[in-house]
Amino acid sequence: MKKDVLVLGAVILGVLVGWKIGRSAESPPEPVQPAHPQVVTIRIVTDAESRCDKAYDPPIVTVKSGTTVEWINQDYETHTLVSSGGGDPCNPKELSPEMRVIDVGQLPPRKTYRKTFTNPGEYLYMCHLPFHHMSGEIIVVP
Repeated sequence: MKKDVLVLGAVILGVLVGWKIGRSAESPPEPVQPAHPQVVTIRIVTDAESRCDKAYDPPIVTVKSGTTVEWINQDYETHTLVSSGGGDPCNPKELSPEMRVIDVGQLPPRKTYRKTFTNPGEYLYMCHLPFHHMSGEIIVVP
């Protein structure tokens, strides 16, 4: 009986050691690719209307084509997001509605907006409400 227990213990130990050795020789699993395009988040900061090019965090993002950008309004005021023509970060030029790639009506506090960028290029944007001096930029690369 004692011999049977020792043999059984040796077999179990051998199986466990073999299993551990076999597992350590395995390559790590491949990373899982997300089913949806990558999402990059930009926060509209508190008191954004007076922060010019610091109203968005981060103020400039570079993303690959196909990436979704999500803006989260963390301010206590409503803002808009519209394409801009650049210029002074504290007083950017507003583009006409037909020229806008980004054109969001009101974005109330604690709400989000998402847009997927597929075409490479530079996309300047702003809040076009009076006295809201805010600007940001998205750079889309292939």
